[in-house]
Amino acid sequence: MAFNSSTPKMNLKLLINSEENKVIFAEAEKDFIDFLFNLLTLPIGTIVGFLPKEVCLGGLHKSVKKLEGAYLQPNQSSDSPLKLNTPAYAILPFFNPSASKSYGHVQGLVTYMVTDDLSITPMSLTATMALFKKCNIEEVNVLEEKVVTIGFDEALQLLKCSLQSNAALTEVFLEKEETQQSKAAPAVAAVAARPAPPPPPAPPALSAATIRSRSSR
Repeated sequence: MAFNSSTPKMNLKLLINSEENKVIFAEAEKDFIDFLFNLLTLPIGTIVGFLPKEVCLGGLHKSVKKLEGAYLQPNQSSDSPLKLNTPAYAILPFFNPSASKSYGHVQGLVTYMVTDDLSITPMSLTATMALFKKCNIEEVNVLEEKVVTIGFDEALQLLKCSLQSNAALTEVFLEKEETQQSKAAPAVAAVAARPAPPPPPAPPALSAATIRSRSSR
């Protein structure tokens, strides 16, 4: 399965706390929920490539791939489950818009709410208000909506962040504060580099004759 600019993509509506630059939840349809649940079915051999190189699983996976056949049991071949490395596109079977709606993991009759830690629940007013309370959202003016598009690259980023973070949606779709600051830094530096304006000219000095003339008035 090849991925390019014509590959079908999914849209996701994010509700963001603009004060904290953090995703509160996303409104999602069946295709995105199926995609998320499908991450749970991936073999370790697929996801290990997205883990930091320092973790033990990385070294374990590398050792198995390098192990010669002479050291394996007769029923273990070079393509045994130990050496399985499913292609990354296996996480994207739900990007096919022609797939039957009966396919996948969940029903497509409702909208789902996906929180920043990828917890999923059917969308409802009760669930929304409970989440607002949990996130200490008291004023609606801090809320912003943002629609994002999820393609192959974003899907891989979500997989990676789901293994390393409890704020995957924020990590993938929102700029970090330090990134925003780094963008602003050149402008700040340019202002700081401007030469200071020259001081105003000093008033002309008064001669002794002028002082005597004024004092005699």
